[in-house]
Amino acid sequence: QLMEKGSSQPWRDVLFQATGESRLDGSALREYFRPLEDWLRNENLRTGEFVGWLYDGDYCKQSIETAGLQVFGGFYNSCSKRMPSILLYCFVVVLSVCFTSKCLFSS
Repeated sequence: QLMEKGSSQPWRDVLFQATGESRLDGSALREYFRPLEDWLRNENLRTGEFVGWLYDGDYCKQSIETAGLQVFGGFYNSCSKRMPSILLYCFVVVLSVCFTSKCLFSS
């Protein structure tokens, strides 16, 4: 019955009808997997295992750009989106100064 609704009703309404909750909550999954999480934490401490990964910002940025993704804020947005237009403006100013000075010096 739950799946019959398809997209005819908002998913939050269907969730509320099924569970009595209007928000998704992962606490039941965390509780279920807590013994595994505790074991992993203790085992990693016992063996001195490094947990996590080494961060190479350039590699991550290159991977994100290669995938055609856009990242806003933080490390990847240190350069303004207006940078190309600023460069174009500077180029136009330099060209106009060159042509103006050439015209002034040629007369």
